[in-house]
Amino acid sequence: MNHPILRKIACALLLCALVSGCVTGPQRRAFDRTGSDTINSIEVLPMRHSEIDLFIFNNPGYSFGLIGVAIAEANRAPKSNWLQSEVGKAGFDHVATFDSALTEALHAAGYELNWSPSPMESANSDTRRDRSGLRKSYEPSSSDAQLDVGFGFVGYASAGSGDSAPYRPTVVLNARLVDSTGKRVLFEDQIVYNAVVPGTSAAITINPDERYRYPDFDDLQAAGPVAIEGLAPAFVATAKELARQLQR
Repeated sequence: MNHPILRKIACALLLCALVSGCVTGPQRRAFDRTGSDTINSIEVLPMRHSEIDLFIFNNPGYSFGLIGVAIAEANRAPKSNWLQSEVGKAGFDHVATFDSALTEALHAAGYELNWSPSPMESANSDTRRDRSGLRKSYEPSSSDAQLDVGFGFVGYASAGSGDSAPYRPTVVLNARLVDSTGKRVLFEDQIVYNAVVPGTSAAITINPDERYRYPDFDDLQAAGPVAIEGLAPAFVATAKELARQLQR
């Protein structure tokens, strides 16, 4: 596929598939507190690779074949590139922000966390995962339990076009806690900050901070560094909610 237009369309179709896949949540299972007093240490497994992005969900363009996809992607891609550039300039690390907040919150809940040297896998990792982005199987751990977390969509998202569907910081997190053997699931759920993502109606939802609400992309772009600052509270709130779900 050497033609540049065909390559762009193929990339756009892949993006649509990935975004559709990322909103697939795991089965909901409240934290099994039976014997939870024996869980003192938790190994946090490296998460699937993720990048800050920008997306308009329910965009009709993606429903009108290759031409519609190409037009919608031609409109979206420069906006996403701008956002990623601003994130780079600001040095914002969404994984580090989430990990720091999760460590603090779970320590407060009485857990010791054991982190991998690389909290996030590379984009070409061959780890076998299900549609929610969580692992299909687990190895035994020396910790009392294993926490498998993975981001779906992260970045700025809108539910559609127009002032009634503003861009807001958005995080989709899938999480599963298994015992040390990796055989018994102790907790499994999806947490969503800014519930505009299709397919997440059953998730645990967090209302977004109204300070970071942008009616259209021009407003988001004009906010510049302030818009990037608005991403951190989303990841912190998501981490705290996950810790709250795992309280004994």
